[in-house]
Amino acid sequence: MKNNYKVITFFQSAYKVYTKYQCNNNVITYLKYKYKVITKNLLYYIVITFFSPAYALTFSSDLIEGQLAYGQTDQNELIFVENSYLNIGKNDKNLFQIPTDSQGRFVIGIPQDATQLTLTIKYPTYSKTITFPVKNRKWDEEYITGLPKNKIQPDTQNQKRIVSETQQMKQARQNSDYPNFPNTWENPLPSYTRISSHFGSRRILNNIKKQGHSGTDLAAPIGTPIIAPLPGKVVFTHPDLFLTGQTVMIDHGYGVFSSYSHMSQINVQLNQIVKTGDLIGLVGQTGRATGPHLHFTVTWYGIRINPEDLIFTATK
Repeated sequence: MKNNYKVITFFQSAYKVYTKYQCNNNVITYLKYKYKVITKNLLYYIVITFFSPAYALTFSSDLIEGQLAYGQTDQNELIFVENSYLNIGKNDKNLFQIPTDSQGRFVIGIPQDATQLTLTIKYPTYSKTITFPVKNRKWDEEYITGLPKNKIQPDTQNQKRIVSETQQMKQARQNSDYPNFPNTWENPLPSYTRISSHFGSRRILNNIKKQGHSGTDLAAPIGTPIIAPLPGKVVFTHPDLFLTGQTVMIDHGYGVFSSYSHMSQINVQLNQIVKTGDLIGLVGQTGRATGPHLHFTVTWYGIRINPEDLIFTATK
């Protein structure tokens, strides 16, 4: 951190002065003793100002809860969040570096119900912590009835199964190494846009209140083709998860993952590279589902974000 100073010159009348800086041949001397000016002398007073460098980090829009936020910085800045922010099992307070591409672009997920985002920005010789405000949204409340009791209140054996399967999904999100920047999205069901359940909806299942809906449900007939909404690498497939049935997860790079649930058929394999428009599988009704639909989820290192912001032009 450098010090800036400017020299202010003016004449001083005869009275006591307690602090004085004298400039002589570019050497600044601090005179500690008291003195009295008898005649008008030219004095140099140095005003020392401390400053921190302005950060280059910007976001493309205001930050909103449940959003995948797109940001821009320069190559002199490194950006960090606490590991506990990621929601992938790293619950310590060590800092995690947010990946940026060669142009300084990055993305970060803003959790539902968040009110602020705190980032640490590091420079070669300096670092600072900045808190950005986050705008709130109004979320729907949904009542769903007719689900099998064992799907709403699983027994001990199935509870253990759910925990194990959730951990498998978290493990798949630990690393994001697909190289493309995830900036152009398509609807995974190009011919179907009816949303049967919005992201973030507070769900009451058989009169039991649950947390906000983790994804967007797109209603479509069984057998409807599901396509990749942007390029990526398949990092998880499962033929029968307790909650989501036949499931696929794709890494799109820079911490962004998408998953596809309740499928009737899976058409990709683990580690397969897919392009936008490639067939992933078919819509089904497997797992905990009351009707045929695609449960489409997007996460940033485990933080659930609103897919509707990405595949539809209008923000909910």
